[in-house]
Amino acid sequence: MNNNVRFALFFALAIIIWFGSGIFKTVDSAEPVTEVAKSYTKVQVASFNQQLFSRTLSLRAKTEPNRAVNVLAQVAGKISAVLVQEGSSVEKGQGICQIDAEDRHLRLAQAQASLDNANIAYRGAIKLKSVGYQSELAISKAKAVLATARTQLKRAQLDVENLQIKAPFAGIVESRPVEMGDFIMPGQVCATVVELNPLKIEALVTESEISRLVLGDEAVVTIAGEIYSGAKVSYLAHQANAMTKGFRLEALMSNADQSIRAGASAQLDIQIAPVSAQLIPASSILLGDLGNTIVRVLGPDQVVASVVVNAIGEAEGGVWVTGLPEKVVLVTVGQNYIIDGERVEPSFPVSSLK
Repeated sequence: MNNNVRFALFFALAIIIWFGSGIFKTVDSAEPVTEVAKSYTKVQVASFNQQLFSRTLSLRAKTEPNRAVNVLAQVAGKISAVLVQEGSSVEKGQGICQIDAEDRHLRLAQAQASLDNANIAYRGAIKLKSVGYQSELAISKAKAVLATARTQLKRAQLDVENLQIKAPFAGIVESRPVEMGDFIMPGQVCATVVELNPLKIEALVTESEISRLVLGDEAVVTIAGEIYSGAKVSYLAHQANAMTKGFRLEALMSNADQSIRAGASAQLDIQIAPVSAQLIPASSILLGDLGNTIVRVLGPDQVVASVVVNAIGEAEGGVWVTGLPEKVVLVTVGQNYIIDGERVEPSFPVSSLK
């Protein structure tokens, strides 16, 4: 082994001994490490308390007849007289169209005579049975003939009664498509009668609005600038319209002189019962990930949480919302730059939440 190899081996061994002996140990610094203070997002907050909020629900509406019925003929025949004109008022049971009787009165008299004969035959059969000269079969036949005669008389009476087509309720004859001399068949329309007193007011309301309404709620109706009080909610739908997603609402109002027409545009104002709500700045409301409206609430230790709110009205100072506790501190500036669970630095200390 030459001198170079010996020197290399000796040098390597010295290095190994040097590292293993710990001669050169790391000396801890005597100077302490300065911890950097953590910074939090600065936001502006404000306190809000619940208040009673009462508002009027204003809805676009339209007038509708309370009832509209096509009055149909029950028997066939020629119209011998029209008793009212289109647009005329009618009372319940008042005649509208008269059908020619033809031979119906003769058939009625014949049916009455047949019933009289059947009665005599049946009473005679019963009398003969009492003395043993009539069988049960003969009595049954006489009874069946009597029942048939009664049915035929009733049918003949109805035919005569139905010769005059009458209004089913008080209202207005909206249309009368037949004239004197026309031939009408059973089931054919003689007239359309509409009931305008009371008058129906129809509107659509949202899911949140209909939940605060009850049957009998008082309403005010405005039609062509005229204001009518005393209307009351008479119907609240249980199924939303498939197209508009709105719920149908109906109210009834007095229209004694029937001067208000059906199909007119109207405004329906309903006074809603007061609810507890908060008036908050509109700018503090955000759109959540699910498409709902939320606000950032400051909780214990200045940690932020999102709360879903429901806007129920507007005011000069902001928006009335429900869904918040009785007392709450909201982030009013900087809410767009923070997330749930984040600790923030509010613009004033909120000791009451600690």
